[in-house]
Amino acid sequence: MNQNMALLSQTEIDTLLNFLQKSKVGEEVMDQASIDRLIHLLQSDQKREVKFNTNMPEVHGEEEHALLLVDAFGSVEEQRRCVLECQVDDATKYLRIICRDEKKDAEYEITPACVSELRYRGADKSSWGYAVPPVTFDHIAAMMSIKYTKSVFDKICQIFAEHMFGDAQITIPEIYMPTTYDLIHHLKD
Repeated sequence: MNQNMALLSQTEIDTLLNFLQKSKVGEEVMDQASIDRLIHLLQSDQKREVKFNTNMPEVHGEEEHALLLVDAFGSVEEQRRCVLECQVDDATKYLRIICRDEKKDAEYEITPACVSELRYRGADKSSWGYAVPPVTFDHIAAMMSIKYTKSVFDKICQIFAEHMFGDAQITIPEIYMPTTYDLIHHLKD
């Protein structure tokens, strides 16, 4: 970090003023450590990105295509009759995400490797862990062009809230939640 932390360039001052005006910071005084962190933030060229979201293309509308197709299905239309569900493994207590074909009475586990590689891997043993953010669950439904029920979504939210915040009934911050637009498109009637 720069030796002289007291001086800001005009661009940094303008950015700081813009930030303070938009965030409605009150009369609080910042300590030197906070000022140093702010200056470092202003000087860094790095953008904070959520990798999963930036790689996830929009898949809404009539031209919707599944990005992840289970091998057992010959077409997207066949896969669309499925629903996305979740289960908690009895032995590990890890969350499992399942694509259930009610017509064939079959289920296909969707693992992190499936999502990462955008291809179904039936023999894969990777796991999600104890919880999955609701937005990730929604993205998986979008990638597969399938829907989920409100009860399944509520279960995902409760499991996530319990493991992340210690209370299954807590309001989950919006950053972890899908948009209303996504919910409308991915919730099963």
